[in-house]
Amino acid sequence: MIKEGKAADAFALLEPLEAKLAGNATYDYLLATAALQAGNPSRATFIYERILALNPEFIGVRADMGRAYYQMGDLARAKLEFESILQISSIPPDLRSAVETYLAALNQVEGGKTRIIVGYTEVGFGRDTNVLGQASSKIISIANGQSIALSASDLKRPDNYLSYGMGAELIETLGEGLAAYVGADLRGREHNKIDPADNFSLDGRAGLQYATGNHLWRGGLTRGRYTLDNTSTRDSTGANLDWRYLVDSQNQFTLGGTTQALRYLPGVSRGEDYNLYMLNGAWTHVFMPTTIGVLTLTGGSEDAKAGRSDGDKTFWGVRATLQHSFSTQLGTFFTAGFQRGDYSKYNTSYGVDRQDELSDAALGLVWSLPDRWSVRPLLSYTKNRSNADIYTYSRRDASVVLRKDF
Repeated sequence: MIKEGKAADAFALLEPLEAKLAGNATYDYLLATAALQAGNPSRATFIYERILALNPEFIGVRADMGRAYYQMGDLARAKLEFESILQISSIPPDLRSAVETYLAALNQVEGGKTRIIVGYTEVGFGRDTNVLGQASSKIISIANGQSIALSASDLKRPDNYLSYGMGAELIETLGEGLAAYVGADLRGREHNKIDPADNFSLDGRAGLQYATGNHLWRGGLTRGRYTLDNTSTRDSTGANLDWRYLVDSQNQFTLGGTTQALRYLPGVSRGEDYNLYMLNGAWTHVFMPTTIGVLTLTGGSEDAKAGRSDGDKTFWGVRATLQHSFSTQLGTFFTAGFQRGDYSKYNTSYGVDRQDELSDAALGLVWSLPDRWSVRPLLSYTKNRSNADIYTYSRRDASVVLRKDF
């Protein structure tokens, strides 16, 4: 019943059994969750306290207790519960950062503010073995059994780089559970020797979000520009809508959709214009307080708008992410993904109906420092396999980033 959104019915079914089953951890957690989702947070807090009396380290109950106090308007006790989570040893660093960000927002609400601002800034350095994603083979096949030799500038080239990024989001409370948001991110790379690979992107977003019980809806508009070698290369304009549902303290599901119009600015590239349509679904699972996994499925299409040589594209993909904390300061994460793309138009230059398979994997560490600073080393590998040789490439990237969240 709870999973079907019938929390009031679940509470009515469970409450008469309280005298008999109170103290059973499973029963108590279901009863408290039903009470909270049925709009009775005060009742839920008493039951959560009963659970915590036996297991004070139950991080999921701590988080639910904080949410219950927040719904009651008792911001002081909500803040206390979230702060208590930070005292529990070996919680994942990313969870720690999320709780700290929530507390920063809660402090602003507690001070009577309806406007909240969060953000980050980061700088890093690294080495990329293929900065422009170019082919490594000097001889490539083309149509009619022919082949051509690539020049040095068209081949895979490594370089060192400096990376930077910053972003912020403003959230304005409009009513109970309803808020508007506006945000932007700037990210880029400056290379040591290969200037044509220098790039940066500026992306903005604005929209509405609504939270009620275990549900969160968020949707809005996006606008971005990508610049390569100091030349404005591509504009994107789009919209997105996401729904997140917190099933329990261990599981969350997300469904989302995105549409974008991508338009290339240099005249020579305008034939590559396309519209993107994509759906995604994700399952987040807490295996234990120190280990979290995410499985994401995507699918969609690209609608070529200006005679792209490969035509339209359909694609699907899967990604798995696992993060684990060794201590309150040190954690690790691993992610791997695969995407298959099929194009609709016969490419006369290469004599194929193009098919691409993109695989990638990354392994990183998160070292949390005082005052919400962190150091993040990362190793990644990308491989694109294509029946059109010119699009087959691989790259390895090693980097270290220093980040500050506020």
